[in-house]
Amino acid sequence: MSLLETPKRGRPKKESVMDTLAVRLPDDLVKQIDTYVDRLQCQLPGLNVTRADAIRQLLAIGLREETARLDTT
Repeated sequence: MSLLETPKRGRPKKESVMDTLAVRLPDDLVKQIDTYVDRLQCQLPGLNVTRADAIRQLLAIGLREETARLDTT
């Protein structure tokens, strides 16, 4: 950035576009997700893991495993 350029205001643009999905989950499933988040934060103390992060990770793992299972049948 040159001396005459000023940083743009607001949030920087994201590299990828994300959709927002609203999902209703039973309380026992939410508790399992929260337990998973707690376990991750204990294993990785410097990392701030949110419920949304955990759900994205669990979905990615589940889809990868399910795709692999379907490809082998």
